[in-house]
Amino acid sequence: MRKSKSDTVETRKRIVSAAAELFLARGITSTSISDVMTVAGLTKGGFYRHFDSKEQLIAEASRLAFDYLFQMFESKIEGKTPKQSLDIIVHSYLYQRQLKELVYKCPLSNLGSELKRSDDCVTAVAVDGYQRLVREVARHTERMKIAEHEAAARSIVSVLVGSVTLSELMFDGIAAKLILANAERAVHALCQPAPRVRRV
Repeated sequence: MRKSKSDTVETRKRIVSAAAELFLARGITSTSISDVMTVAGLTKGGFYRHFDSKEQLIAEASRLAFDYLFQMFESKIEGKTPKQSLDIIVHSYLYQRQLKELVYKCPLSNLGSELKRSDDCVTAVAVDGYQRLVREVARHTERMKIAEHEAAARSIVSVLVGSVTLSELMFDGIAAKLILANAERAVHALCQPAPRVRRV
């Protein structure tokens, strides 16, 4: 029996969702197409009815992971002040490993080394995710009247991504926690409001 168009769309979504979770949990190289299709409850043979290549799946799964991350941010900061919102985003990002929901992990800090070795369609999604993260942070630094708020936002994102990546390399849990705590302090230092200009 031939599947309807809506069934095909839902099946594709199921594959992408399974891929996002597996890639973030195991890494791209360690996750095969068979692994993804098994988790999605499908056979490997059906993969190429939906995707041209694994690279295409990586790109779509990464885009979905970014979407989930930003949805999580929005749900947490609703109704909060700009400073509260930025503090929540920073803390949530730095301690993303502690979140129960695997899908709220960021591809940049969890898959960055693999994403850079992927083809252009994957790299484009990663760069777009970075730019979205900078815009999200800049939205709050601007409202907080932080000097050169866009530059501050880029610095904050670099601190966040780099610190999470580095903390994951640590075998010592105390060292990992120290890296994240220092990153949070560094962000706070970057978030000083612009000095007021005294009028003569």
